[in-house]
Amino acid sequence: MDAAMSATIGEIATRSLSFLIDKYLKPATSKEDSMQKLQWMLLRVRLTVEEAEGRCVTNQAMLQQLRNLRKVMYKGYYLLDTFICHAPEEEEKDKKGHGVSHSLSLSKFSPAKRSAGTKYSTENLEQMVGSLEITIASMSELVIFLRNYPPMFRQPYNTYLFMEKCMFGRQMEMERVVNFLLHEEPPARCNFGVLPIVGPGKVGKTTLVEHVCIDERVRNHFSHVIFLSDDDLREEKELKIRDGSRIKHKRSDSDEEKLLVIFELVGNIDEGSWRKLLSASQSTIPRGSKVIVTHRSENIINFGTTQALYLNFLSREAYWYFFKALVFGSADPEEQPKLASIAMEIFDEYFDQDIYKAFAGPFIFLHKTARSLKSSGNVHNWNRILACFKDNRRQNEPGFRKGLSDCRMNNDHIFLQRVVDFSQYCVVHNHDRIALVNEEAPKITLLDILEGTGSVIPQGKFDILVWESHLPPYQKYIYNCQILERDCKVTRNDQGQKRKISS
Repeated sequence: MDAAMSATIGEIATRSLSFLIDKYLKPATSKEDSMQKLQWMLLRVRLTVEEAEGRCVTNQAMLQQLRNLRKVMYKGYYLLDTFICHAPEEEEKDKKGHGVSHSLSLSKFSPAKRSAGTKYSTENLEQMVGSLEITIASMSELVIFLRNYPPMFRQPYNTYLFMEKCMFGRQMEMERVVNFLLHEEPPARCNFGVLPIVGPGKVGKTTLVEHVCIDERVRNHFSHVIFLSDDDLREEKELKIRDGSRIKHKRSDSDEEKLLVIFELVGNIDEGSWRKLLSASQSTIPRGSKVIVTHRSENIINFGTTQALYLNFLSREAYWYFFKALVFGSADPEEQPKLASIAMEIFDEYFDQDIYKAFAGPFIFLHKTARSLKSSGNVHNWNRILACFKDNRRQNEPGFRKGLSDCRMNNDHIFLQRVVDFSQYCVVHNHDRIALVNEEAPKITLLDILEGTGSVIPQGKFDILVWESHLPPYQKYIYNCQILERDCKVTRNDQGQKRKISS
């Protein structure tokens, strides 16, 4: 009986495997087949990536392969979602011979949308499927090696909850820094190793360093974790690290004193001054200690004793994967095609306007936009938000600001259309400040201003809380803003409108 049962199960398994091979590994014959095949393959890659993210992987080669897996997965989902969200409108356009609706049309300003729209052909899908086939064929060893790494025993969050609570897309960089910190330096003239971390503003340098510092491996390795600023470098001829206000972590049970010193530099410091400072600090920093120095400029790369770590913004496809998870959570966007289409156009509008990148950075602004969409989950409200994004493009064009000389506005400001009132704008100064440790942040948030929720809006210029980080170091970003009105009754400028400060 057991033999017959085994034979039956074996036959069923063989037929099921043959069915899957016939269905998914044979060349697709239509666009629908290609999309279905792409979905299946992306699911397989996604399962591997999420399994790897749940394990404490430290091998740099495996992390590099995992990084490549993510890149292909993000590109695949972005292409697939582009077809799902926009292909029906394109096909309808071809049938009727005229443009699609304004709210769901592809923006002519978007290079990504132009390439996606030329044309929603099976060829693009098949190219991605071919890339995924190569990726899947090469990830079998990764799956085997993953078994050798222990799980992190975190609560089994859904993907979107995991993204809310953890640093997104920086696993390889995280392990690179941790490996540097735990690696024993060879005997040399300097008692300690120095790692420069370089990257533009809002890219996540401080967040990466904070996550490194709270890692148990790092905390168990160093007796003290100390944060210093460039003010400390300018005011002191050597590093005085015993000031309690600078110490962020201290191990009372440590037998050996090893320090991790973090420099977050803002201003420019020449290499000569840095070298003199380190030389003078040999007696105050014990051997085996490590130094991390962060800055926006590449000028600090020569400060290091090892190769600098460059932090860049993630790819457009990666941010879409992140944004989609925040907006829809555990829901399937395909079950809400209209909302999914609007969400993707809002996302593309964001990435086609450079003003947002300088303003708050992708993570902050996409977080705020996702929260706004989730709080107003219907087509009408989402279309209003999309209309605001499109209007922001016009408002922030240099030519549109000719009528604002009396307001003394310039490119240091960004205009954001208020969703609650299309006759008003929020003009935000394009430079933020981070609230001090004991400083009480403003009660009014950016969403309060744009959506008309929360406190009564004050007159004139006032501070708003644009972002309060939910990840270490839990910083609060404060901007200065005011409300402008668009008054069509007064003298008009080149665009037929003039703004004036509301009174």
